[in-house]
Amino acid sequence: MNKYALISVSDRRNIEKLALTLNKLGYSILATKGTSSYLDSKGIYNIEIARLTRFPEILNGRVKTLHPRIFAGILADRENLEHMKTLEELGIDRIDLVAVNFYPFIETWSREGSTHSEIIENIDIGGPSLIRAAAKNYESVIVLTDPEDYEYIMQYLQDNKEIPLDMRMHLAHKAFKYVSAYDAMIAEYFKSLDRREEHSQNLPLYYNLSCKLEQPLRYGENPHQIAGFYLSHQSQLKVLAGKELSFNNHQDIDATLRGLKLFKKPTVIITKHCNSCGIGTDSELALAYEKAFNTDTDSPYGGIVGMNRSLDMNTAELINRVFTEIIIAPDYETGVLEFLKKKKNRRVILYNPELLNNFSEPWELKSLTYGWLLQSWDLVQDNPEEWKVVSERQPDKDEWEALIFAWKVVSLLRSNAIAITGKDQVYGLGAGQTSRFDSTHLAIWKAQRFGHNLKGAVCASDGFFPFRDSVEELNKYGINAIIEPGGSKADNEVIEACNDYEIALVFSGFRHFRH
Repeated sequence: MNKYALISVSDRRNIEKLALTLNKLGYSILATKGTSSYLDSKGIYNIEIARLTRFPEILNGRVKTLHPRIFAGILADRENLEHMKTLEELGIDRIDLVAVNFYPFIETWSREGSTHSEIIENIDIGGPSLIRAAAKNYESVIVLTDPEDYEYIMQYLQDNKEIPLDMRMHLAHKAFKYVSAYDAMIAEYFKSLDRREEHSQNLPLYYNLSCKLEQPLRYGENPHQIAGFYLSHQSQLKVLAGKELSFNNHQDIDATLRGLKLFKKPTVIITKHCNSCGIGTDSELALAYEKAFNTDTDSPYGGIVGMNRSLDMNTAELINRVFTEIIIAPDYETGVLEFLKKKKNRRVILYNPELLNNFSEPWELKSLTYGWLLQSWDLVQDNPEEWKVVSERQPDKDEWEALIFAWKVVSLLRSNAIAITGKDQVYGLGAGQTSRFDSTHLAIWKAQRFGHNLKGAVCASDGFFPFRDSVEELNKYGINAIIEPGGSKADNEVIEACNDYEIALVFSGFRHFRH
């Protein structure tokens, strides 16, 4: 009985060496039309599958391997006498090795200008079926899905004539992961087209996340942790200069982009350890940067500067005065990139501005030691027209603008969070404290340290004030207006305190905790 290996690949890395070695080991190679033509061009003997099945490829190649002679040859249990008798009676040869990888679905989807028809045609049907069959029968069939595995498996066959069961099991595990990831990517594409799913407010019954290692990272949050950057689709970032991004760099960039998403005017956000340490908006980017930098002139050192407009030379020169580890912008004006590249250790990043319009994934997943948590993103889409003024004094026009700005700022900080701002600049931030009063005190202390006059400023609190003590503290420094969600048992006490000090108090009705 002949010994066959079936090869059908789109990714042809290492395929010539695999085929030549298999021939030397006594395998007859079966190949699909495209792979067969490629092997023929390299002078490597093979048999096109249609010759074995005596059935041509049809429907423009949509049906070629889906045939009983192929699947019986793969799925037959070599230890089952009835299976082997059936193969003999029907004249079906065993297929003992399957090397398959899929049509380039994700590459086609990612390619600019790809049509829906082209993407659909790159959904592989036969390939996953072949791999599943071979992996199911792993005790009898060697299944190869990763071109990086070819060499060591061939070497093992040459040296030992057989592949041990634990190695076969490992290859089967890789195969099922490969099929699962491929199917999940296809599901992601259809999800992007599914308008019913887009408008659904229900939690998904199953949540499948498929992503591929895009880049191993030097380490994780700390040097003893291994880490990698994974993508489910094409990258939205491009490193234009500097070293590769680290684990913590990616976290800081993500925090910066989440903030930029909230602002329409030219805005600059300076981020340190996933917390904003300065935010400014203005009609000109350079002025916005100066406002962000002046929030806290110490913390920007070694931080990240992100903006929602193309970076101009004037702003770049201001940023250049302080060591900045990462600069991230949607574009760079002529000469700016060359200017920034002069500092070798600085990372300069280009991001797709569409990131600020849409999240590609509507859900946020958090990993626990005992499971996972899934929630919808907090997109901070509150409508200020629905906010409720609960104090006797109404905010004036400037105070109202400042409250809107402050509410966006505080939503970016770790709870308990306090933001003291004007209408286009941050003065003091308090975050990550176990007491809201501590966060209030910290925000005031930071503002004083960097010389900000808080008279007439406003305060935003991501959660309600549980007592009136924070209001009393804010009043000492001239805070004119406060916004918070409301909902505390002590709301009346807080309202009374604001009325006592003629502070305008607004309840948003929304909480923006970030644990």
